[in-house]
Amino acid sequence: MPNCRSRSQLSRLVLLPIDIKDTVTDYCDAQAQTIDRPMHLASYLQKIRFPLFWQVFLAMAVLLSLTTGIIWMYLSVNLNALLQNQSDTFAQAITHQAADSAAELVMADDHLALSSMLQSLVNKTKSIQHIAIYNEVDDLLVQASTPTPSLALSISQYQVPIVFQDVTAGTVKLTLDNSAIEESLQQTRNTLGAITLAIGLLALLSAVKMAQGLTAPLSRLQSVAMKIAQGDLNPTLPSHKNDELGDLIGSFRHMVQGLRDKESIEHKFSSYLSKDIAQGILADLTVNKSPLRTVRGSVLFVDIVGFTKLCEQESPEHVAEILNHYYFLIHQAAKMYRGSVDNYIGDGAMLTFGVHKEDNKHTINGICAAQIFIRLAQMMNAQRVARKLRPIEFRLGLHCGDMLAGTIGSSERMQFTISGDTVNMAARLCESAEPGLLLVSEHVVDHPSTKSMIITGPVIPLFLKGKSAPTNCYQVTQLAPKFNRLLMQQESEMEAMQDYA
Repeated sequence: MPNCRSRSQLSRLVLLPIDIKDTVTDYCDAQAQTIDRPMHLASYLQKIRFPLFWQVFLAMAVLLSLTTGIIWMYLSVNLNALLQNQSDTFAQAITHQAADSAAELVMADDHLALSSMLQSLVNKTKSIQHIAIYNEVDDLLVQASTPTPSLALSISQYQVPIVFQDVTAGTVKLTLDNSAIEESLQQTRNTLGAITLAIGLLALLSAVKMAQGLTAPLSRLQSVAMKIAQGDLNPTLPSHKNDELGDLIGSFRHMVQGLRDKESIEHKFSSYLSKDIAQGILADLTVNKSPLRTVRGSVLFVDIVGFTKLCEQESPEHVAEILNHYYFLIHQAAKMYRGSVDNYIGDGAMLTFGVHKEDNKHTINGICAAQIFIRLAQMMNAQRVARKLRPIEFRLGLHCGDMLAGTIGSSERMQFTISGDTVNMAARLCESAEPGLLLVSEHVVDHPSTKSMIITGPVIPLFLKGKSAPTNCYQVTQLAPKFNRLLMQQESEMEAMQDYA
């Protein structure tokens, strides 16, 4: 048996499938068609990335800015109206006071007293720019002005009739300087603006903090999802909070645990079934069983020659050790060429190609897997002979065609099986093959993927069990030179591993 080092090296020996060039060509053609396809504006706009952080931040910033702006405008307008109302009330009070005081003096035609009264009023009230008294025919009687005229553009004019015993004796006209009020109003606006700006900046900082608090865990969840997509099922999740985001993180944690359980089950399941079969069953657990379907592919049977005699001569432990090593080689050969080990039948094994995954080159891949297994078996036997142990020989048979694949059995016990004349034919070819050689049917040799790819011996007509007419078969001696060189390269790498039992 190979030691751990030998198995690890052998599991890394991967020979690419024959149709890798076709796959790359199809991919490049698909990419070229995608580039040439015109992109509509709507689809282009849908692809523009707008991070959630900026969405939350801008939404809150706009809302807070509008709110503070409306408050500032409301306070500014109402304050302006309040100050203007106070100014009008003050001016009306002064004007009425002057009209009441000037009534008797106007009737007495005492201009000196009127002038003294107005000058005194101007001296006491700094905001009065000009005040004048007119008679009933609107002729100027007296007037007074501030000694230092203001250049302010904001002035208001008021007039009140002078009434003496229900007789209109004249008019008092007042020009009021509103610059002090405007200055006070402007200072108040500046103060309100500074407060509003401070509130707005504080609100923006709060918006940034809230947006980060919402999007940072989502960004970490996104990085966790990318790690999970890359196969890491043990990521570090964000801290669990007692809110909707915490519920999302908790659900994510349960999902990751479910993926771990699924991977563990799939890994364990794949140890008993072919990996492709196990993945197909686990892909949809709601389906009770896989329906039977007709598939086209190749079947390779491998059997130990003289297994009964081997069991008589060797201990059960040694026989089990040989079988484990043999099954390991079979699995490696199938994995190298896109095949699956569908069943172990005592000392035999059934491999399928193109059954679980569509493969137009299933025949040549099956032949390559058989050839690489033969080379592995030869290396194993060379080491057994060197240790004076009996060599183990194998028969191999390959056939291609239609088969029936699916699940059979009851709801309590089911089994995935591949059946049909193609399977039976491959088993008969294996029984008739010479030890250490691959026997293939005429269908395999004539398959489009096999023509000119292999070198065979002369046709061998065989009367197989269950067949009324002879079947033309061929022994595959080697692959065509270009493919045989790949196998030889693999063989040269394997010769470095000498630790077979």
